[in-house]
Amino acid sequence: MSPSRLLIAFACIAAGCAEERRYVGDGVHSVAITEDTAAAVETEEGALFIVERRIDLPISNPSDAVYADLQQGAEGRELPFPRLPWVERGDVEVQIDYTISSLDDEAHDIGVIVNGYNEFHEYVPGVIEIEDEPVPQFSQWESYKELGPGQRISGTIREDELDEVAVDLATVVNGAPNSAEIVYFENHSGEDPRARPFIPSVVPGLVGVRIGLIALEPAVVVLEVTIRVRDVHGDKLADDGEVVLMPMPEEFMPVTEEEE
Repeated sequence: MSPSRLLIAFACIAAGCAEERRYVGDGVHSVAITEDTAAAVETEEGALFIVERRIDLPISNPSDAVYADLQQGAEGRELPFPRLPWVERGDVEVQIDYTISSLDDEAHDIGVIVNGYNEFHEYVPGVIEIEDEPVPQFSQWESYKELGPGQRISGTIREDELDEVAVDLATVVNGAPNSAEIVYFENHSGEDPRARPFIPSVVPGLVGVRIGLIALEPAVVVLEVTIRVRDVHGDKLADDGEVVLMPMPEEFMPVTEEEE
């Protein structure tokens, strides 16, 4: 190996690059809207078809002693959760590759949505009515595609985008007055003066995601994703065969200034 390649290899190891990414689960996770999918919300002016699936990351179980340390470490700090997180922002890096496939003979506008959860809270947007039409609240990550008959579209949700999901979740839970402004994909909490005062001093990392599809009319569409994770420090992902017992997070519904 040349000296330059050796330097690159050593730099990569020092930065944690040696820890390989692992696939979550057995590989592909899927959800689908089919002919039998009932509308999640329906009004006189329209309907929404929404399907979702939760996918837990394989996070290891901390010992009772570690839990006690996390509890003690939160004392005297103003945090929107009862203890320090076992998984903090930057401990685990996540990337999602997805493909949406139409099995229909008509074109449809289809939304791919992702919402995250940490050890304490899970972001659960709802549906509002505007002029009697159902409109979904912003998801933490979303992308709407015009999907033609039989068409397949693939994409990647990058690690930095899912890092933003983690920051946004901690920010809205910590009292940001308008959740939609914070989670909207073009707003970045670290650069947004409306968000910065509400970013807690400790940001929990994601321990799972909820993937889904949204359609405004009946359709036949499949979403397939693969999720890869990297244990940055080598101490957060469970060993193969380990039973993971992370607590179920509390659902967090978006709020607006009017509701505060």
